[in-house]
Amino acid sequence: MPESAVPFARARSAAQRQDRMTQLVAATRECLARTPAATLTLGDVATAAGLAKSGILRYAGSREALLLRVMYDEHLAWIDALAGELNTTTVAAALAHTLAVRPVLCDLIAASPVLINRLSPDDLRVLLTQADDAQQRLGAALRPSLPLSDVQLGSLTAAIHAFTGTAWAWTRPGTAGHNTMVTDFESTVGRLLGIFIAGLRH
Repeated sequence: MPESAVPFARARSAAQRQDRMTQLVAATRECLARTPAATLTLGDVATAAGLAKSGILRYAGSREALLLRVMYDEHLAWIDALAGELNTTTVAAALAHTLAVRPVLCDLIAASPVLINRLSPDDLRVLLTQADDAQQRLGAALRPSLPLSDVQLGSLTAAIHAFTGTAWAWTRPGTAGHNTMVTDFESTVGRLLGIFIAGLRH
């Protein structure tokens, strides 16, 4: 059983359920380091976690909800890294570089429109809460370098996801436009965000 495997015994307390979910997220993150989100199956995660698929559904609700929970955790880690990077370069360059070194996050952002469309209403409410938390944390990290209103922050967040998701898909092997549309993810996203941020400032 892999190191990140979840014990079979059912979690009964809130703390135990949270611990199981943390372990499931870690196991899923390890799978995503090898397999794109679009093709990762619940069976793949079950094998890595040492659980039956029904056990994963008990804790996570669905494959899509689990993947989006991993994306939320990846967002928080990215924002923490971004805060340090902003002291050394421009906002656009810092955003692009810290995204480029997090392929799991970029892959999940690219896959997220399909994942979100398959969520249950309850899981969608959880996602919206997580998204709002991540956006506020992003705004706090950016504020010393780029003070933004709530509306501007929302627009920048949408731009980051749009540029990241599209550029990432166009640089992946086997996708339309590979080696023709985008050959350098970081510089492409950096240029697009630079233009967008310049527009926000004016």
